[in-house]
Amino acid sequence: MGIASGPVFQVAWVVTDLEAAEKEFGARYGVENWVRIPGIHFAPETCRFRGAPADFTIDSSMGYAGGQQVELITPVTGESLYTEALAQGGPGLHHIAWVPDDFDAAVAELRASGVEILQHGVFAEVGMESVYYSGGPLGSFVELLRLSPQVRGMFDGMVPEGYRNPWHAR
Repeated sequence: MGIASGPVFQVAWVVTDLEAAEKEFGARYGVENWVRIPGIHFAPETCRFRGAPADFTIDSSMGYAGGQQVELITPVTGESLYTEALAQGGPGLHHIAWVPDDFDAAVAELRASGVEILQHGVFAEVGMESVYYSGGPLGSFVELLRLSPQVRGMFDGMVPEGYRNPWHAR
């Protein structure tokens, strides 16, 4: 059994300028609408980075290229996988994300196989949880997401007409 199956839910880039990246994706790839969420705080009580409590803030912008969710992330404060990526290689592809049918089983399978969870966050107030691990030969990170029905509904409302999110394709 694989960790996750089905279509990739999200492709994400770490960038230094959200507005410029939004314009680039709009002009070149047809992403027409963005939902920008500034000041997302990852608090040490609910988030970990490389095994230690995390305390950082990011700005995020999400849109859809057809049925593919695109996320743009700009680190604002603190240390994270996002600041590491910018420091090591500058702006670029950061991760691909899946929404596994059974998030807990997928994370347990990762741990049982010795895969290191590099970043983990629980956002109970919005109904989301995420883990990141190295993509190995993929050269980027992989994110697994647990999304509440409310968050799935929000994302469903962002999808352009004629497309749907992967949880509807199963």
